[in-house]
Amino acid sequence: MLQRLLLTGLLSGAVAGVVLTLAHLIMVQPLIVKAEGYEQQAAAQASAAIAGVSHAHPGGISHAHSGGNVPHLHEQNFHIHAEGTSHVHADAQAGHKHTAQTASADHDHGSHSHGENSWAPQDGMERSLYTLAANMLTAIAFGLLLAAGFTLYGGSISLTQGLLWGGAGFLSFSFLPGLGLPAELPAAAAGDLLARQTWWLGTAVASSIGLAMIAFGKSNIWRASGLLLLVIPHAIGAPHAEAGAVGASPPELAAHFVMISLFAAAFMWSVLGAGAAYIYGRLGEEETSSLAEPHAT
Repeated sequence: MLQRLLLTGLLSGAVAGVVLTLAHLIMVQPLIVKAEGYEQQAAAQASAAIAGVSHAHPGGISHAHSGGNVPHLHEQNFHIHAEGTSHVHADAQAGHKHTAQTASADHDHGSHSHGENSWAPQDGMERSLYTLAANMLTAIAFGLLLAAGFTLYGGSISLTQGLLWGGAGFLSFSFLPGLGLPAELPAAAAGDLLARQTWWLGTAVASSIGLAMIAFGKSNIWRASGLLLLVIPHAIGAPHAEAGAVGASPPELAAHFVMISLFAAAFMWSVLGAGAAYIYGRLGEEETSSLAEPHAT
């Protein structure tokens, strides 16, 4: 029985992982590449805004503005700057250097990461292989969950039932969590990572249990309780980015990415459910036939 469960999860997950990778490379990755282009463009604009613009004035006074060219008036020892800019100027005649920065111009580099030194796979074959490995591991894990569900359910599983089980997996791990936390492009505005992971995991578990109670419950009380489990995570609400936060990618691209990601997930779960049902049934037939064969004495 354990061998049947493991082989079902491994084989069906490997096939579904390959299928998901093909869908990812054809439909999902081009959108990610576009989003990365917007991300790099936004990073370049931010770097240009932070970089100082230096210039000199008559009288030997030179200084740099962190915010670019700011209209101001210079006399020998008198100048006006817009609030929030920082500058350094050297007065050759007075023989001193003066540094000024207003509180609103403070920039804390320790509060966030620009990602300049973060590792990422190289574009091309390396990136595709890492994507394939990640998708296969994920699909195998889901395949093992389906095989465990088949074992607990007992009896034979037809291809139609396999598709239904795959649909339940799609609802539990993709669609219902995606209602609160849709798939995100690079540089998308998002809430705290740990809070989002916790909410996603809780929603997936509650959705799985709730759907099982609705499908296999013996009374309306069980089914109503299952429906309540589906609603509770969304009533609590998923953690989101702060109000006013905007990602680098256009909203049209983000919406397209969400739809394509859901389609790829639904395709993967359909292949996984049908494949797991087929493999689980064939392995069950082989076990039955081996047990029915007469043993030589």
